[in-house]
Amino acid sequence: MQAQGKPAQLRWGIAGAGGIARRFCRDVNQHGALGQVVAIAARDQGRANAFAQELALPLAFGSYQALAQSLEVDAVYVAVIHPEHAALIKEMLLAGKHVLVEKPAVTRLSDWDALVALAHERGLLLLEAMKVMCFPAMRTLLARLPELPGPLSLRAAFGSVQPREGKLFDPALDGGAAWDVGVYPLWLYAAFCSQLGLEAGEPVVRLQRAPSEVDFSAHFIFDGAIRAELGASIIEDLDKAAYLSGQWQGQPWTLVIEGKWWNPQGVRWHSGAPAWAQEIAQPVAGGGMQHEADHFAHCVAEGLLDSSWLPQALTRQVLGWVERGLIPARD
Repeated sequence: MQAQGKPAQLRWGIAGAGGIARRFCRDVNQHGALGQVVAIAARDQGRANAFAQELALPLAFGSYQALAQSLEVDAVYVAVIHPEHAALIKEMLLAGKHVLVEKPAVTRLSDWDALVALAHERGLLLLEAMKVMCFPAMRTLLARLPELPGPLSLRAAFGSVQPREGKLFDPALDGGAAWDVGVYPLWLYAAFCSQLGLEAGEPVVRLQRAPSEVDFSAHFIFDGAIRAELGASIIEDLDKAAYLSGQWQGQPWTLVIEGKWWNPQGVRWHSGAPAWAQEIAQPVAGGGMQHEADHFAHCVAEGLLDSSWLPQALTRQVLGWVERGLIPARD
């Protein structure tokens, strides 16, 4: 019997046996507080068995359907390739499973709208796994954001040189910089605007793309209440820090999210720090994915159908920016 006031541990299953699934499993099972990964599913039973043996999981399924039908799983972390997200989310929701889906949640805005409606109809939670929003340092920064003197501007990017093969360079698999890593800085910008109650507006989008190829790089320029220059690349290493700037008593200031800003653990003043300013240092154990998993489990325990940290509306906003930004490239 559960102790009074203590929620039951959320029983996770993972759909997809790739690298990110392994990182999620290790973080949750070694560092999570509100759940445990108990099952892995892959298209091949042998691959599922190998994953389960490696990470000491009791259940291994050779199909996603078997995972959906399992009575020993409450929620599913979807970690398959982008084009397979929508159908797999639907299958899990119809089977009564809560779903946390790896970014990008889907690659068509209409799919997201239909899936959110289905989740609400079924009384289930569906969220995009934008882990950066759940790191303690990011929660602290967002809480302090209204105290910062504006107007504000943001500069952030996510880019690295990737081997020119496989899914990232395959248009049929919705590869490219914008879908794969561009969603990270777009989420950061959307979250900052949402926290301050400001309109985000529509970006000017610049793509580097050869005919019949994916976008190698993407830049999103916002000229709204918060100005922003956001970048993404799969062919170039970009600055891993993010910079938030503003004015204080007529003098410029800059905050920097250090290291890999999408795994935020430290925020410091780069220049012009007001006397009242405090820097942020909140390291995490492992890769930090346990924080999104614990937040998801908390939402499930509270009976929530959406999250204040990972709002479905912000996923919708980011998906719309990317989908509309890629339209000229599809023509």
